[in-house]
Amino acid sequence: PGQSYGVMSWWDYGHMITYIAKRIPNANPFQQGVSGPEGSAAYFVTTSEDEADAILDHLGTRYVVTDFLMDSSKFPAMATWYNASLAADPYMKSMFIPSQDNGNQLESRFLYTPRYYLTTVSRLHNFDGSMTNATMVYYIEYADPSVTNLSLPVLTNATLLSSAEAAGRIEQFNAKAPAGFHAMAVSNSFVQPATDVPALRHYRLIHESPSNVLSSKTVDLKAVKVFEYVRGAHISGSGIIEMQLVSNTGRNFTYRQQSVNGEFIVPYSTSGSTGGVRALGKYHIAGTATEYDVPESAVVQGLDIT
Repeated sequence: PGQSYGVMSWWDYGHMITYIAKRIPNANPFQQGVSGPEGSAAYFVTTSEDEADAILDHLGTRYVVTDFLMDSSKFPAMATWYNASLAADPYMKSMFIPSQDNGNQLESRFLYTPRYYLTTVSRLHNFDGSMTNATMVYYIEYADPSVTNLSLPVLTNATLLSSAEAAGRIEQFNAKAPAGFHAMAVSNSFVQPATDVPALRHYRLIHESPSNVLSSKTVDLKAVKVFEYVRGAHISGSGIIEMQLVSNTGRNFTYRQQSVNGEFIVPYSTSGSTGGVRALGKYHIAGTATEYDVPESAVVQGLDIT
């Protein structure tokens, strides 16, 4: 029927969406809707919101469901469906590093590159679609297998630095690096990005599961999240706009967005509750007294706020 819509998630969960929710999954365990330029792999792995939005528009999608497995152990499969030759390497760098127990031995580890944090699945699940700046990152130097004759690159140096200091060191090292040697910024945390992550402008969290997948008491990353794809309300202005929200589990978080060409496109309304997620106040532009009320109609219809 005309009012029907799709639900985007990884193909593993397609039959659950069909059977439990009685809705149409964009991908399913028959592995339909997974590959190709408009498949679920391309959607979750792309680093462009415009490309992600175009996929949902083509498929008639209204909701996106993510879980921590898609963000971690299932991510290499998504990346491989997206590009079989590169697989997860541009996002999760597998390297040999010195063993903590014995510095003379090497053990393999995944390190998360800046590109990983810019993927749609990471921006949604790790950061609730909010702008998140890199603070401290690992500056690393490594040697290619062509140099070491091993199956993986080998980490030769790692230092925890501010993102700005790391950027300078990377540029300096790579400009003079011998063949087969490289420097880059990485992180070993899902929620501490190795690069600045811009906000998603058309996605709002509407529901999350109660369980925290991390052992940290200071970082609350839920196992499952549901987002609604919306047009977003348009606000003229420059700088950073932000708003405090509380989820259906009682988790407080902040949605932040940097203006683009003198405009914000915001996905949350300031009144009412959407799926149990509600605003705790108005939008305001950081560093100013400027505030905005955003009605639900403006978010749904893509209206201008004056």
